[in-house]
Amino acid sequence: MSDYEVGIYNKTVRDTIRGGDDWNNDMGISADFENTLYFPIRNAASLEEVQRRAEASFPASMGYVIEFIQLVVGEE
Repeated sequence: MSDYEVGIYNKTVRDTIRGGDDWNNDMGISADFENTLYFPIRNAASLEEVQRRAEASFPASMGYVIEFIQLVVGEE
């Protein structure tokens, strides 16, 4: 089992704010998601599991984009 970090932003939020409009937060999504935010995924057996777990919390149907998945190398 390994630990990973995922970078996630929301395309709808990003497009709205960068298009010059205010984000109204009606969807309950923070304006912070204009930028890539980093989240840990701990004890995952594979990249596929990391992807699945990230998508469960941040669904593409709500505009979330997984920008990257990175293995966290621990200190021995």
